[in-house]
Amino acid sequence: MNKLLNKILCCSALLCSALPAHAQIIVSDAIVEMDNQGALIENIAVGNAHHDHSFTVTPKVYEVQNPGSTQEILTETNTVFVVPNQFQLSPRSQRPVRIASKVRPEVEKVYKIDFLPQKAETTEPEKSAISVLSSTSVMTIIRPLNPEDNLKWQRSENQITFQNIGNTNIVLRQPKQCTENVECTIPGERLWPNDTWNLQLPDAIAMENIKLEYRALGNIKEIIIPYE
Repeated sequence: MNKLLNKILCCSALLCSALPAHAQIIVSDAIVEMDNQGALIENIAVGNAHHDHSFTVTPKVYEVQNPGSTQEILTETNTVFVVPNQFQLSPRSQRPVRIASKVRPEVEKVYKIDFLPQKAETTEPEKSAISVLSSTSVMTIIRPLNPEDNLKWQRSENQITFQNIGNTNIVLRQPKQCTENVECTIPGERLWPNDTWNLQLPDAIAMENIKLEYRALGNIKEIIIPYE
């Protein structure tokens, strides 16, 4: 209950903040991860950021195959579902919704949930016109029963090749400082199971030990890829 309350408070803070002009539907969580413990249920808050208009919101769920790649495919599914499957949001309001899965997958699965707004019918006079209705999405990751993170890498002078040979996603990010001696910027990357990432190193750090932040299964650690 406290977890859901925090999400509602987070959504309330977004409603009070300066949002882009096109923002209409907002969510407390852009990414939802269901771990391998307990029920396959998560709650989030969904809000209407518009000052004047009410919306009827319909969630649409898609399974994502080959996420993040050029071969990414979206297939509509009911394996993961949202309760309620349609709801109304008055101006500057929010409500909790539940995301659930019917089954636990044998391998990690990724789903995209679009919250699609339609202007709700009302007898109130129009205050402003809406030219574009913008939706928002939540990425939902469902881990297998026995998740295992396993990252391998191979380094040449100015390139590091990472391979995720585990069965759950891994996020690599730059910590506060990526080398001991030279300031640098390294892009972050999420590696899905069986993904490979080639990181090109700038010449300035090609002969430095590289430090990266490694995030997997709710844990964060630092790894060092030595120059050899």
